[in-house]
Amino acid sequence: MSTHLYLAPAASGKTTYLVAQARALSARLTATPRVVVPTQLQVRAWQRRLGETGGALGVRVGTFDTLYREILRAAEEVYVLLTEPIQYRLLRALITDASLQHYAPLRNRPGFAQVVQGFVRELKAGGVPPDTFTDAVEALGGEPRLLELAHLYTAYQERLQQEGWADFAGLGWLTAEALARHPDVGLDWSHLFVDGFDDLTSVQVDVLRQLAGRVGELVITLTGSPGDDARALIHHRFDRTRRHLETALGIMAEPLPTRVTPDPRAPALAHLEAALFTADAAQCPAEDTVVLIAAPDREAEVRAALRWLKTRVVREHLRLSDAALLARDIEPYRPFVQQTADEFGVPVHILDGLPLRANPAVAALLDLLRLTLPDETDSAFPWRLTVEAWRSPYFEWTACGITPETTESLDRLARWGRVVAGLAQWEEAFALASNAGPRDVLDEDTADIGIPLTVPTGAAAEALAAIFHCFVQRVTPPEGEHPCRDFVAWIESLIGDDTPPEDETTLPTDLGVVRRVDAGPPELVERDRAALDALKDILRGLVWADEAVACDPVTFATFWTDLEGAVDAATYRLPLPTDREALLVADVTQTRGVPFHTVAVLGLAEGEFPAALAEDPFLRDADRQRLRDDFGLALSPSPDSSEAEYFYEAIARPRAALLLTRPRIADNGAPWQASPYWDEVRRRVAVTPLHLTSHSYPAPDEAASWEELLLGLSTQGDTPFWQALARRQPIYHTALERATRVLAQRLGANATGFFDGDLTPVSDIFTQRFNPARAWSASRLESCRECPFRFFVGSVLALEPRARPVEGLDAAQLGSLYHHIFEQLYQAVADPTALEQLLAALPDVAAPILDAAPIEQQFRPTAWWARTRDEIIENVRRSLTALDALRGDFVPFAYEATFGLDDNHPPLVIRDGADSFRLRGLIDRVDRAPDGRVRIIDYKTGGASAFTTTNVKKGKKLQLPLYALAAQEALDLGNVSDGFYWHIQAAEASSFTLAKFADKETGLFGPAGAMHTAVTHAWEAVRSARQGHFVPTPPDNGCPAYCPAASFCWHYQPKQW
Repeated sequence: MSTHLYLAPAASGKTTYLVAQARALSARLTATPRVVVPTQLQVRAWQRRLGETGGALGVRVGTFDTLYREILRAAEEVYVLLTEPIQYRLLRALITDASLQHYAPLRNRPGFAQVVQGFVRELKAGGVPPDTFTDAVEALGGEPRLLELAHLYTAYQERLQQEGWADFAGLGWLTAEALARHPDVGLDWSHLFVDGFDDLTSVQVDVLRQLAGRVGELVITLTGSPGDDARALIHHRFDRTRRHLETALGIMAEPLPTRVTPDPRAPALAHLEAALFTADAAQCPAEDTVVLIAAPDREAEVRAALRWLKTRVVREHLRLSDAALLARDIEPYRPFVQQTADEFGVPVHILDGLPLRANPAVAALLDLLRLTLPDETDSAFPWRLTVEAWRSPYFEWTACGITPETTESLDRLARWGRVVAGLAQWEEAFALASNAGPRDVLDEDTADIGIPLTVPTGAAAEALAAIFHCFVQRVTPPEGEHPCRDFVAWIESLIGDDTPPEDETTLPTDLGVVRRVDAGPPELVERDRAALDALKDILRGLVWADEAVACDPVTFATFWTDLEGAVDAATYRLPLPTDREALLVADVTQTRGVPFHTVAVLGLAEGEFPAALAEDPFLRDADRQRLRDDFGLALSPSPDSSEAEYFYEAIARPRAALLLTRPRIADNGAPWQASPYWDEVRRRVAVTPLHLTSHSYPAPDEAASWEELLLGLSTQGDTPFWQALARRQPIYHTALERATRVLAQRLGANATGFFDGDLTPVSDIFTQRFNPARAWSASRLESCRECPFRFFVGSVLALEPRARPVEGLDAAQLGSLYHHIFEQLYQAVADPTALEQLLAALPDVAAPILDAAPIEQQFRPTAWWARTRDEIIENVRRSLTALDALRGDFVPFAYEATFGLDDNHPPLVIRDGADSFRLRGLIDRVDRAPDGRVRIIDYKTGGASAFTTTNVKKGKKLQLPLYALAAQEALDLGNVSDGFYWHIQAAEASSFTLAKFADKETGLFGPAGAMHTAVTHAWEAVRSARQGHFVPTPPDNGCPAYCPAASFCWHYQPKQW
């Protein structure tokens, strides 16, 4: 029996040596070498290397878990191994029953069980039993925060022992105990090789110590060099492990017997590994084997890295498995990797477990399950989740009659009915729509209240309500308290299986989730199937744990809390592909010991790599140090940095080419400094980083996708690539040619054209549409003046943003309420000039209007509605008082005087020679003086800042002067001598008044001057529309958020406040 601990630098042939030894032993047919490596990835790498060197029968390659199970089987000790979800459920039950004071506020937080789970895992890995930890904590003074953790650990471990259960963290512990009880286990083992580790737990070392005296030969390889202290920064973890093994095994480390010669790595990579973090000042040329790219952000990093890797794979005829994309933490890069890899046509295998909650199929199912639970508004069936459940591709709703058409109808009804959440709101919306009478054709300029034609009414609404009720019944869980098994059975009845109905006429009784998954795109079936399997494991684990712990029946809300916590803590893994090549995507810590031809490493930024470390708030560093120093417990400091070693291992992975990338802009938009490791590489290798910008497009011969090729060609002229595209892909060529013309036009000196609202080539269409018989509103004229393109999209194309249902009043509804109150109030008193009468009548007039407002104005009152009502009445009261002070000798004469809105009130016809256009509208209030002079007032709910003389002169505010002209000419009310906008909430008049209007440049003054100016600008708007001139002109202070073109207009600029 012999034991060897061999040391050698990274990528210097340790695994190659052991592979050769294993093959030689296998060839004798008298030995069965066992190989232990850290991860399944390394298991595959080992098996692949054995196969590439001719194969080796009988060599067993696995992880420590594999070793533990084999030893426990040999010792005939059987345990029920708990999965992670079952451990979580058991801990949740123990936490619920425990007497906690310090952690009482965290008792019901799902995340606390995860913290305890990690705490138990660490103590077990260090070989620290519960009684030892409890004694140590009590000796330190018995702080409640530590003592309560100790009690939870004790209760958990006692329960495992009582039931004969085991967890993965305790498997090594049980193995060490089994070896101590069974000295014969392992005596027939010939060779045990331990390869690829940079650290070993106390339990793992104890198992190796016991096996060292039993197996024929134990060989352990480790990174390092005997007696070399010059590289402590990158070898301190290796050195700590070496010292631990030397002490436990009673041996001394020795150099690896043979080294691979010549070095298979590119010279620059070999030099970088040897010189990294040393005092060696030598620098070697990069020779295109070390590349550095500084990209604008994470997404650009990923694109650059995947493009570089794909280029290498294609040009050098590599297998995808010969390359890897690594990061210190791949998680923030995950969405960009998957999206870009799909675009580039590069199959990827993300090694790390994927968050189960993030899987689309699981997320859709969880959203469906929580529909019946109160959300943040304390109401079930929220609008968004309900509509998304109907739209989800993962559910079959045939049995309820849900179709794409009924889903769209439900969404429209919910938006119109202001359904935020709650069955009561849904029922109210259905009732209003079902009872609605025949629709009136609503005037596009003056009508904001009414049921749009797209919203189902009458019988259609009733049919939609029946479908909705079927849906509610289908997704409502069993009521009351039930065993966990009942809820799980109900959920599994929703998920269904892959068996279709017996015949096409039979409606499915489940939602067909599995069938829907299997019918999806092939590349997604494997992903979603793996996630559903993981979810089903959790559900079965919850049943198992619930019955094992003998929990009382619970409500669905309580069951949901446990399920959600278990899912949030769970991951699922896609099987390593065996039938196809895929690019490995992983954290750098997951690929230690695995060689590659080509590697790209992302995230060489400060705080990213090296990663920022934080102290464990539950078991603090001071606690760890005392427990370690005073009691010998194997606890590492929580911020025990091994970042330099991780980087060293990362750059040692490739043998031919290495790419390092970094983002220059952080996720929050701030500049991001380069990692010190970035600078260290530049000191060792003569390489100039490539700086990419947001406008850096790959050359056509470097493009990794059609999208990139077309983008690159769009910046070039008539090149051979362009001509080849025309021959081979005429459809792409035509699309690119059109897009290039658009781009050239937009980037040109005169950035207007057919693609930017200049529709003058088809002006005949608009001349007819906006002919003299068409009636305009002042608001449409102002819109056309301010931004013709907004007018075109909103008024010609009739597009509008799809408003999300919200509670409370919007600005238009609030304005309508104010107008209605003012109109009714002045008509309700005998003398509209008597302020006392107005104020006295205000409460009685306002009350019925405000009572009916939620239904008539179609908004959903908030908890603040009572206060809002009071504010509305108070604002009216203040305005009445202020208006009375400005009354002078004017007396209110007419309210909501309309022109052009019906046959009894003709429009204002504005002429210019033989040409003309019509204007219609509604004047809020008309006052008249004893001498016949007329004053008009227009109520506004917004602020007064925009209603200035300057904006009238610029043609931005046309309503008041045009209404004044209408009062004179269309309504024949008399000569208008004054007028102003009245801002109700501020109880003040606008700075602009008709009487004070003055334009010295044109010599126009007073009401007549204002009317003339407004008519001039109105004609400009009308003629611009008739000519088809709708070029975007963003306002000086930015575009309004409600612009219907906000999502696609390339001129859009957010409003500046």
